[in-house]
Amino acid sequence: MAVEGRDSSRAITLGGGTIAVAGLAAAVTLNARAFTLFDWEITACGAIVLCFAALYALPIRGLRLRRTGQSAEAVFLDVAVAAPLFVLGGSVGIVAAALAYALGFGAAATIARGNAPTNIERHGVLRVLATLAFLPLAQELDFVRTLPQLQSTAIYALALALVVGTFFLLVSAPVAAASYRLSISRIWERALSDPRTWIVGSGNVVWALVVADTITRQHYYVAMVMWLPVIVSSFLLRIIDDQHAELHRLRLVRDAVQAMLGERDPLPQINAILATLRVPSQDETVTVFAAAGARTDTWRTVTTLGPTLSSAGDEARRRILVRLKFSGQPSTTLKDDYYIVYAFAARLDADIHGALVVHRRTDRALSNEQVSQFTNAAAELAPLLRDMRAIAATQSAATIDALTSLYNRASTLERLQLMLDDTSIADTGAVLLLDIDHFKTINDELGHAAGDECLKRISQIIRTTVRGGDTAGRIGGEEFLVVMPGASRDIAHTVAERLRLAVALGGMRYASGEPVTTSIGVATAMAGDTTEMILARADRGLYEAKRQGRNRIVEEQETA
Repeated sequence: MAVEGRDSSRAITLGGGTIAVAGLAAAVTLNARAFTLFDWEITACGAIVLCFAALYALPIRGLRLRRTGQSAEAVFLDVAVAAPLFVLGGSVGIVAAALAYALGFGAAATIARGNAPTNIERHGVLRVLATLAFLPLAQELDFVRTLPQLQSTAIYALALALVVGTFFLLVSAPVAAASYRLSISRIWERALSDPRTWIVGSGNVVWALVVADTITRQHYYVAMVMWLPVIVSSFLLRIIDDQHAELHRLRLVRDAVQAMLGERDPLPQINAILATLRVPSQDETVTVFAAAGARTDTWRTVTTLGPTLSSAGDEARRRILVRLKFSGQPSTTLKDDYYIVYAFAARLDADIHGALVVHRRTDRALSNEQVSQFTNAAAELAPLLRDMRAIAATQSAATIDALTSLYNRASTLERLQLMLDDTSIADTGAVLLLDIDHFKTINDELGHAAGDECLKRISQIIRTTVRGGDTAGRIGGEEFLVVMPGASRDIAHTVAERLRLAVALGGMRYASGEPVTTSIGVATAMAGDTTEMILARADRGLYEAKRQGRNRIVEEQETA
């Protein structure tokens, strides 16, 4: 579980941190007198640069998109800062690098306060310990400086690349795997397949050589200035990475929304989004809701992970969503005889865009850390749900008539064409062309507001009267079209009669007090029909219904 992994990570950090602090304190005490003023200055400068490198660490992409709380591993621009400090000579250089790591990563952890994309404390502890491990080799490392420059540079570069690779493969990756219950091979694979690992690693080694050479030549302050590109590079690379992650998120949202609007299964895309947040345990059900309207009973279930809820769980969910919406709090809790239910608001500013609801079937409540995880997950879901709602609204605006909430003309005719494309001898179809009788008199005598209400009411009647697979749309001012795939002539007439009666008995009246009625033209599809042909037959049937006195149904069967 993610929580167990985080506990392991904390234990590793605390245990290793205790050893690192004790070892560093002893090393600084023993070597403090050997430090010159410049040594202290360049160590302090290195700590500042390392702080930025830690704050803007690059999460390995394959692990970032599958993270549990924090990234399991990250790529840092720290080698170009710490490695050159070794050339200060002997134990001083090693202690300076370890101290810079401790101060830099410690400051970064304090500034980030858990909001960094990686576990800064763990990375800092491992780096301090790895650096102090070189103290027994202080004399051998110092010996390299006495060699000719070309030979010394080659050995330095080779050793540096070897140390960096060994540290990642045999120290950082195994500790990350133990901390987050991940496979070591998976971490190796994801890191080595990320091109930035090679680019950043190579760049670190090259730049470390340049800075080290500058320090060797005693151009101390020039070396400090040469660390500025590390800060700029880390900042720019992090911006690029954040934009890449945002584009990935938007693609997932787009695919999920298109799947939902296309009545396809959105779970693969939505679950991919959830995988970047937190994976639920076996004894809990996690449900994501998108706010489809002001009332919580209209909210749409985006996805559910975990066992199916009972009726008691559904009722608890309804109650807690209402409580969450009006509480104004980031989360709320509800407990009954069957569940402990938590609801976390997906809010942006003051607007609530949905919720993340957790049902647990045991008496074991969520820990504070788990609550924090879910709260953060809901916060990350908020822009996703907002985008889904915005995309759905945009696509709806392109397909739905704003006044009646039925399909608009273009969408209705598109579905008519799909029906005709699928029509065969054994699988027919039909259309109903419905027009409100004397609609102009409603607008002229009762006003346009009354006319709009009449259109809305008749749209509701059509929506609740047609069959489940039929498409109803408004194609003109007071004209409606019902596309009926697979409907026979008898079925079309039955539905048309039901519609005619429902409108006549719907309670709408003209200024004279007479009930509002409709005329309906019916046309059944035939092989080879185009949209123009079938609509022309339906229109002739509608015209004949009007001519015969209105409030009736007529089918025109002859082709034009």
